[in-house]
Amino acid sequence: MVRFQRSALPAAVSCALSTLLVTTPFSASQAQEGVLEEVFITGSFIKGSPTDSALPVDVFDSAYIEASGAMSVGEIVNRLTVSSGAENQSDSFTQGSTQGTTNVNLRGLGLTSTLVLINNKRQTLSGARANDGSVFVDTGTVPVIAIDRIEVLKEGASTAYGSDAVAGVVNFLLHKDFDGLKVDGYFSDTAEDSQTDTRFGVLWGGGNERTRINLAMEYFERDPLNASERPELVDNAVSTLGTTFLPLGAGTVTEGPWAGDFGFLENIPDPNCVENQGILIPQASGARCGFFYGPRFNMVNEETKLTAYGSLTHDFSDTLSFSAELNYTDGEVKDNPQSPSYPILTFPTISPAHPGNPFGVPVIWLGRALGSTFESPLAPRENDTIRAMAELSGALNDRTDWQISLTYSENEYSGFNPDQIQSRLFAALEGRGGASGDQFFNPFDPTGHDPELIDWMTDGERVVRTADQLVLDGVISGDLFEMDSGTVQYAAGFQVMEDGYAVDRNELSITQRDANGVLLPADMVFLGGGIEADESRTSVAAFAEAVLPVTDAIELTLAARYTDLETDSSVDPKVALRWQLTDELVFRASASTSFREPSLAQIFAADTSLQGVADTDPLTNELSSSTAFVRVTSIGSEDLGSEESENYNLGLIWTPTPTIDMRLDYWSVDYTDVITVESAQGKVIADRCGPDIIRIGDCETGALVGVVSNLINASSVETDGIDFEGTWSFAEGWALRGNVSHFLSYEIPTADGGTQDVVGLFNHDNFARSLPETKANIALNYAAGNHSAAAILYYVSDYETTRPVPEGESQDIDSWTTLDLQYAYNFALNDSGNIKLSVGAKNVTDEEPPRVFDGVNLSYDPKHHDPRGRIYYLNASYSF
Repeated sequence: MVRFQRSALPAAVSCALSTLLVTTPFSASQAQEGVLEEVFITGSFIKGSPTDSALPVDVFDSAYIEASGAMSVGEIVNRLTVSSGAENQSDSFTQGSTQGTTNVNLRGLGLTSTLVLINNKRQTLSGARANDGSVFVDTGTVPVIAIDRIEVLKEGASTAYGSDAVAGVVNFLLHKDFDGLKVDGYFSDTAEDSQTDTRFGVLWGGGNERTRINLAMEYFERDPLNASERPELVDNAVSTLGTTFLPLGAGTVTEGPWAGDFGFLENIPDPNCVENQGILIPQASGARCGFFYGPRFNMVNEETKLTAYGSLTHDFSDTLSFSAELNYTDGEVKDNPQSPSYPILTFPTISPAHPGNPFGVPVIWLGRALGSTFESPLAPRENDTIRAMAELSGALNDRTDWQISLTYSENEYSGFNPDQIQSRLFAALEGRGGASGDQFFNPFDPTGHDPELIDWMTDGERVVRTADQLVLDGVISGDLFEMDSGTVQYAAGFQVMEDGYAVDRNELSITQRDANGVLLPADMVFLGGGIEADESRTSVAAFAEAVLPVTDAIELTLAARYTDLETDSSVDPKVALRWQLTDELVFRASASTSFREPSLAQIFAADTSLQGVADTDPLTNELSSSTAFVRVTSIGSEDLGSEESENYNLGLIWTPTPTIDMRLDYWSVDYTDVITVESAQGKVIADRCGPDIIRIGDCETGALVGVVSNLINASSVETDGIDFEGTWSFAEGWALRGNVSHFLSYEIPTADGGTQDVVGLFNHDNFARSLPETKANIALNYAAGNHSAAAILYYVSDYETTRPVPEGESQDIDSWTTLDLQYAYNFALNDSGNIKLSVGAKNVTDEEPPRVFDGVNLSYDPKHHDPRGRIYYLNASYSF
C-alpha cells in the first residue's frame, strides 16, 4: 500500500502551494555579503549556503577538527552535542558486538535513525549489530586526514535521501580538490597508565585543469587499557558463580581440603577460593566462591586500522565530467580478553560416583568449567569495508545540470567468542570425555585439569556478517522559470537501491527451531548461537524539490519523494521557509515526514547475546539490586513495518555584525512504529513467569537463565529540544564557538498505556539509551602569525538511574566537564612547505567518569564518558 506519512503534513504542503498561487513571485533570496560560496548543502540537491540555509546544518571543517585534537572519527562524533548514546567506546559487557566500529546517534533516536553519507552518497550498513538490535553505518571507515568538512543536518531528510534519515544526516565530505602533499603523524598517551594511540596519514593531490587526483592513506594503532588499571570502574563486575556446590543431603567430609560438616543445600565454596583468585560471598547458608571477572576485560582494546581513499575527476569538456572514488578499510580488534569460561546456567548435578566428589551425595554445581586460575581467552574482531563510486555529470544547457552515479559498498564484520561445548562438558562430568571417551572432568579441583581434555571440550562461536548495498542515483537540476522576484530553481531525480545481508556461522553456533518455531540454544554452555541468513531486496524512489522566491525576503522550498519498497510504499513531503526579516535576522522553519525501512538484519535476526539482568523477588516482585549475565535471544520478523516520523524545526539566524553569528533552533520529532527489541529487563519486571522468561525449575523460584526478546513495531517517541550554535570573532586572532543541545522532553510509552518522559535517565529498563538533558561544546581559538592555540570545554549534564541500588551506591550520575588545551606552531620552510607542530592535553584536570551503578556491568557510562583520564598528545604535519 501507499502510506502517506501521518497527520496534516500533506495538507500543509498543499496549503503552501495554494499560497504561492496568490502571492507575488520574486527572485531568489539575497545572500549576504561575505557568506560562503553557494554549494550543494546536505539535505538538498539545490545549491545554497550552509550559514543561512533554511535547513539546520552545522558545518565542521578540517581546521576545526585539527584544533580539537581528535584522534579518530569516533572521537569527533563523541563531541557532537546533537549525538547522544552512540557506541564509540565499545565494551564487552553492553556493546560486545560492535567493538572496532564507531557510529552516530542524532537526537538519541537510535543508531538506525541517522543516515551517514560519504561525499553525498549512501554507505552500506555495518555487519555488526548492537545489543538492542540496532544497525548502523560504521563511521570509522573514514580516514581523518581525508576529511575536508563534516556537515550535520539536524532534521529528517527522507525527501532527499529516502530511508534512515529520521533523526538527520551526517555527511563526510572528503577532499577532491586538495593540491600538494600532507604527511601527518599523531601520538597520544594517557597520563596514568600509558595507554597509547598512534595515527599516521598521507594525503596527496595533483593534476591539471582537466584532471584531478586525490589519494589518502591512514594507519591507526591503539594499545589496550585493561580494566585492572582502573579497578574502581569494574568493582561491581562480580559473578556469584565461581566454584560452589550445593549438596543434596547432609554429611561429613573427614579429610582433605573439603573436610567438615555440611547440610542439605548448604553453599560450600572452593576451600582455596581466595588463593585461587576467587571472592568469598556470604550467603544465608554458607558462602559462595565468586568470580571477579571485571579486571580481565579491556576498557580499550588493542586495535589496528588501515584506511585508504582515492578520488579522480576528469572534465571531458565544459559540459561533461567524470568522477570516481574508492575507499578501503581493514580493521582488527586484536585482543578483547574474556572470562576463561562462562557459568553453566543449567546447574548440573554431579553424581556421588564421580571420583572427585568428596561429599558422598549428589551435589549441584554452581560455577564454570574454567575459573579464576585460568588465563583469559581472546575474542578478536575483523572489520573490512570497500566502497566504489562512479559518476557522470554535465550540463544540458546554461540552465540545466545533470548527474548519474553508481555506488557499491560492502562491509564484512566477523568475530569469535570462546565457550565450552555443552554436550562434551557433560560427557566429561560422567567420565566419557576426551578423545578416548573415558576421561573425567573434575570440577572439585579448579587447578588440576588436563589441557588436552580442556581443548577437546572448548570451542566457540564464529560469525561472519556481511552487508552490501548497490545504489543507482540520477539527478537533474537547474532554473525552472523566472518570477518577478527571481528564478525558480528545481531538482528531480530517481534512486534504485539493492541491499544484501548474509550471516555465516560455524556449525557449533548454528541453532535450530523446535516444532513450535522456538529457537533452541546451540550446543554451547553459555552462548546461544543463532541462525544463518542470505537475503536481499530492492527499492525504487523518485523525488522532486523546488525553491520558489515568494518575495524579495521570503523563500519557500517544497519537496516530495515517493519510495516503492518490496512490501510497502511511502510518500514523504517537505516544506521549508526562509524569511529575511532584517539585514541581520533570518527566520527559518521546516516540516517534513521521514521513514525507515526495517533492515534485513532486523527482519532476519535470530541471535543470542549476554546481558546483565536483575531478577525480581518471587513474593514482593521487587527488583533486586544485583544482576547476573543471562542469555538474551533477539528474534526478528518479516512482519516488521517501516518506522515513520514527523519532523518540525523553527529557527532564528542572527548576524548583528560581521564577527557575530548565532543560530537558535527549536526542533520536534514525533517518531512512531519504532522498531525495538523488547527490553529483557522490562520483560522480567512485567512478568517473572512470562512465556519468554527462561528459568531452571519452577517459574516462581527457579533461577533466571534467559529471556527471549522480539523485535517489534511497538514503540513511539515524542521528543523536542533546543539547539544553539554561535561564533564570535571578538578580537584580532580570537574566536569563540559554542554548540549546545538541550532536550525538553523524550516521551515513550509505558506498560500501562501511558507515557513517560525519560530525559535525564539512564534507561536501563527500556529501549531508550542514557539521555543526559544537556550537552555543550565551547571552543576558544587564537591565531596570530605562526602561533595558534585552542581551549575546548565539553559538558555532559547529570542524570540518574532508576535501578535499585545497594547501600553505599547512588542513583545519581554526576555531570561531567572536561577541558582540552592545544598549542601549535607553524614552521615555514621557505618555498618547500611548512611543518606544523601541535601539543595538547585532553581532560587536563583529569576528571574521572561519573560513577554509574549498572549492576554487573562497568561502573561508568561508555556512551557518554571516557575512562582514560588525562591524555597528552603530539601532532606533527608536513605540507607543501
